[in-house]
Amino acid sequence: MLKIITTVREETESIRVHLYGQFTEEYVPEVEKVLSGRDACPRKVVLELSHVTFVDREAMRFLCGTKSRNISVENVPSYVTRWIEQENRCGPAPTPALRKK
Repeated sequence: MLKIITTVREETESIRVHLYGQFTEEYVPEVEKVLSGRDACPRKVVLELSHVTFVDREAMRFLCGTKSRNISVENVPSYVTRWIEQENRCGPAPTPALRKK
């Protein structure tokens, strides 16, 4: 289960999205929906992960793509940081449809 709480700070034109619980594939579209609604105002968007207890592969792929979208990810659990570093060093695992036989 994942709980999403959004905090908007008008004086700094930013939005902070706090995630609580397990961030899995089924919640990626919901988080994406919250982030896509940011077009109305904020310049700065932050995903706060200090209370995330689990991240699966699809959620990890989503997190890896946030940098290219100018979304900051803060207070990342150490195992997620190590996983991101490993993905960046080795490149993403091929999807089953693209594997060569």
